[in-house]
Amino acid sequence: MLASMGCIADCKKERNELNISYLPNINENDLLTELKKLRRMFHKNPELGFNEFWTTARICEYLEELNCTLLYGDGLYNNFSEPELLTEWSDKAYKAAKDRYNNDEWISKLGGRTGLVAIIEGKQPGPEIGFRFDIDGLPIKESSEKSHAPCAGGFNATNENMHACGHDGHITVGLGLAKILANNTEQLKGKYYLLFQPAEELILGGKIFSKLKFIQGLDYFFPIHIGLIGIKKVICGLSFLADKRYNVLFKGSRSHAGAYPEEGKNALLAACSAATNLYGISRHSGGTSRINVGEFIANNASNIISDKARFELDLRGETNEICEYLKFQAQNIINGAAIMHNVESEMTFLAEAETANNSIELISEVRKACLDIGIESDAIIDNYLVPGSEDATFIMNAVIRNGGLSTYIGIGSPTFGGHHNEQFDFDEDILPKGVKLLYQLTENITSGE
Repeated sequence: MLASMGCIADCKKERNELNISYLPNINENDLLTELKKLRRMFHKNPELGFNEFWTTARICEYLEELNCTLLYGDGLYNNFSEPELLTEWSDKAYKAAKDRYNNDEWISKLGGRTGLVAIIEGKQPGPEIGFRFDIDGLPIKESSEKSHAPCAGGFNATNENMHACGHDGHITVGLGLAKILANNTEQLKGKYYLLFQPAEELILGGKIFSKLKFIQGLDYFFPIHIGLIGIKKVICGLSFLADKRYNVLFKGSRSHAGAYPEEGKNALLAACSAATNLYGISRHSGGTSRINVGEFIANNASNIISDKARFELDLRGETNEICEYLKFQAQNIINGAAIMHNVESEMTFLAEAETANNSIELISEVRKACLDIGIESDAIIDNYLVPGSEDATFIMNAVIRNGGLSTYIGIGSPTFGGHHNEQFDFDEDILPKGVKLLYQLTENITSGE
């Protein structure tokens, strides 16, 4: 692969108005106007992971006007290497989307699955470069306070979901980059893959996309994220915690709490004991770790000894090894609580995310691209550890295993309430910076090819 050789160098009306012709020397005011329209269109209608049918359709509709090849539906997922990963999409959800948008031709083309890849080919030979833009929202009802900019501007979400993590901005940067690349194919070197990935919030979509066949041939790969550090700086190499999520179930037996309490086997007490002791797991000298017990359910009346109790468990570590350590300790605690209360326990895997190492060579290239587009040196950060998790790391690791290079780029912004919060927002004037940075990065990387 080239990298291993060190070769570094009403929506329809709204959409029809987005007809700026891109050139390498872009008028940033015009660019901002277009990107704001796009971002606000997507912000109004956020969709949850594996339900992003309208979102996928609008992205496809925008991109079909450009000089690119689109892979979606069967064209994207046919001959998939691990078909068991494709069971996350619901026929019921797809039918609901088609019923709701019954005149939407693009939704009918999706074949029941969301996400897409746009491929843009330069006229000159060069490397294969990939970018990841996640597209799903969160189950959060957006703030209706007038101090919240989307509400004041009339583009707040119209359903019970919300783009509370900046994915509407990620989509927008991806579309802006696609347009400038597609309009300059004569001078472009190489082949460009723009991944519009579903279900990042479920840390599942990245694992699916990492199995797409062309991933193995990428020389360079760049995921991006808006926000995260709360200030307007660019991070050349974001790192994330590994994550493992489980459903934990305790099964005992019922009895009357007053008449025969000794005959019961109390699953609730076992679950409470486990939950309390999980927070006592010793931290690891190798790096950061996080433990959290989320949803906790024991559906018994007050006069019945609890026969079932369950909770969701989230384990995170700065390295994959630390995450495995937490899993081992958690299993011991859960098994011990079950033995202590004479009940049964089950620990069922739900989802996971890996850590990934940013390529030092690409961190330098991102810094150079930042300087080239006029970002001051003191507004550039080389490395930053985010105390959250990401599924683009699956794709990064797939690229790296096959000899490519990757780094995760952060485009910092104030977020006015923090990520996954009903007040979340970001400064839209960072959107042109994101597009220009990624385009400059491709120019620099391919200049020596």
